[in-house]
Amino acid sequence: MRIGMMCHASFGGSARIGIELAIALAGRGHRVHLFTRTTPLGGWDRSNGVILHTLLPDAVDTLHPATLHTSWSADDLQRYTEDILQVIADERLDVLHFHYAVPFAYVAQNVRRCLGGAAPRLVGTLHGTDVTHCGKDPAVAPKLAAALRCLDVLTTVSCSHAKLAASTFNLPFRPRVISNFIDLARFKPCPEASPLSNPERPRRIVHVSNFRPIKDTPSVARIFLGIRERLEAELWLVGSGEDLPAVRELLERSDYAGDVCYAGLQRDVAPFLCGADLLLVTSLYESFCLVALEAMACGVPVLATRVGGLPEVVMQGGTGLLFPLGDNAGAVDQAVALLTDSARHEAMRQADIRHASGFGVEQGVRAYEVLYQP
Repeated sequence: MRIGMMCHASFGGSARIGIELAIALAGRGHRVHLFTRTTPLGGWDRSNGVILHTLLPDAVDTLHPATLHTSWSADDLQRYTEDILQVIADERLDVLHFHYAVPFAYVAQNVRRCLGGAAPRLVGTLHGTDVTHCGKDPAVAPKLAAALRCLDVLTTVSCSHAKLAASTFNLPFRPRVISNFIDLARFKPCPEASPLSNPERPRRIVHVSNFRPIKDTPSVARIFLGIRERLEAELWLVGSGEDLPAVRELLERSDYAGDVCYAGLQRDVAPFLCGADLLLVTSLYESFCLVALEAMACGVPVLATRVGGLPEVVMQGGTGLLFPLGDNAGAVDQAVALLTDSARHEAMRQADIRHASGFGVEQGVRAYEVLYQP
């Protein structure tokens, strides 16, 4: 098939899924064009089989790489749409698929207006704040809802998010659910013994995100400090974003500033997950939480807020632990209990690995291939 893929180029789950899906589809023999605003974070490997189209030279985009660039100018949207229309004409694309609705749903809508029934099959995937944030903006929601109705197929990544999207945009249908997927060759358990087998080693807690307000990263700091008061532990913060300075300030005012490592933005987070004892997720909302699945594939239990699609990924008491939003004290108690019980931790670790094995690239790509058929 001849497939066009639209997504953001920044650090975040929707971009990673869009780009990895494009690469996987190309690896299966499809001709794939990827349309982004700038070169994807971390550079681009031209040998991956995907034809990359960027709107701007990288030097033009001064936004932080963790920022989702949703406010495109009318001129940028027009040029981006024209580029896609030209590729559709030249390559006779069968499918045009976007990951994250803003601004790509508007581009798909414009393609439909220009080409009508001659347009390729238009597919959209909703990922998170394109529903929870954009859907609550009265200046955006009605226009976005109209754009979503122009699609041939709309999907999202969890049952919870599908229900929320249908309600938020007053859709006459519920989006289909195709779960996020991961590369199990990259995200896999470390060959070493169980992390808790050495009682002398500080327990390692890791948090990976883009440090946007919806991730509530100050709670990461508060929960870690509560854990650290009760046992030897270290915190690894992987990523960057607008809330990182506030998190750093909170931690550096404490007695445990020396127990924190700031790893910054990383193209490959697998080495930071491998060998960790616990992934901490404090988000106010998650449509799915890709990093939770990646951690489980590495044999790392997850402690996360019970919000959105997270309970569909993390099974309470089985593959991880969930706590109500705002219950930081309860999160500390659950973390300490797990990190001081090596038998329970090992059982959860093995359950994580088994559960994550059902979310490999092959399963995800096959689901989309079926969806692409008219």
